[in-house]
Amino acid sequence: MKPAQYRREARAVLLICFAFCILSLAAHHIQSLTVRAHGAPRNDSLRSQPLSTAVQFADPYSDFRNARYSNAGLLNERDEIKLGTQLHREVTKKFNLTDAGLERTERIGQRCAKASLRPGLLYKFHVIQSRQINAFSLPGGHIYVTTALLRLANENELASVLAHEVGHIVARHSLKTLKASQEYDDIAKQLGELTGVAGDVARDLGVGLGRMIGAGFLTVHSRDEEREADFLGVRTMPRAGFDPLGMVTMFQKLQRIEAEDSSLLGSLFSDHPDAGERIENTRYEIARMKRR
Repeated sequence: MKPAQYRREARAVLLICFAFCILSLAAHHIQSLTVRAHGAPRNDSLRSQPLSTAVQFADPYSDFRNARYSNAGLLNERDEIKLGTQLHREVTKKFNLTDAGLERTERIGQRCAKASLRPGLLYKFHVIQSRQINAFSLPGGHIYVTTALLRLANENELASVLAHEVGHIVARHSLKTLKASQEYDDIAKQLGELTGVAGDVARDLGVGLGRMIGAGFLTVHSRDEEREADFLGVRTMPRAGFDPLGMVTMFQKLQRIEAEDSSLLGSLFSDHPDAGERIENTRYEIARMKRR
């Protein structure tokens, strides 16, 4: 090869390499500007993140999806029913029960109970005469709603409340609270010895349970327990033939009343999750059910 030809080819190679470098730098600069414009990390950071974690949606009910419910480690079902009977006797001493609205409550409540994850338990529904909008449940299948709540709620909204209370019984929330109490061993022993509604054992047990009812010990639940009862309730509603959006509109009504006169609300909002959060969680679950 002649020297002049060799020099021309060498210059051509150098020009090609230089052009390649310029193009590479320009491409990297453009990519960097694009990433920064979208507020995202640089490309090397993106490569280190799996695609599945790039966008995540929080599931408010993830802790409850695989739960299995039983009386294992708690009072057995026979003693739970005994406990419920004794507790109901104390409720009748504290509250004025009425037949007004009972047929409607029983009809809707039994549909929810039969569609729940604990359909074999005998559920008993009761109505309390009260200006407070409230509902609560007790072990053994006893569920209570107030006349004020019945006046407020339509069919689907009442179903949402009753399905929620059934959810507390399904998840044994009150039994778990009792298990963690100092009185548990004494109560369990007395229930084991209990053969009727009269006698010294029944009287002593009634005194202790009366104090618990008065303090709301077995009827006020933690926020996580309320979320779990919401989850169980909203999933029960369509199986029972009710529109789960009734839970959303019920929360919206309670939210308005809380803003206007919170004294009208009983334990429905006591230590519960924020109503706005419960509405969003319920909508999330309804959308999820529709996708499946």
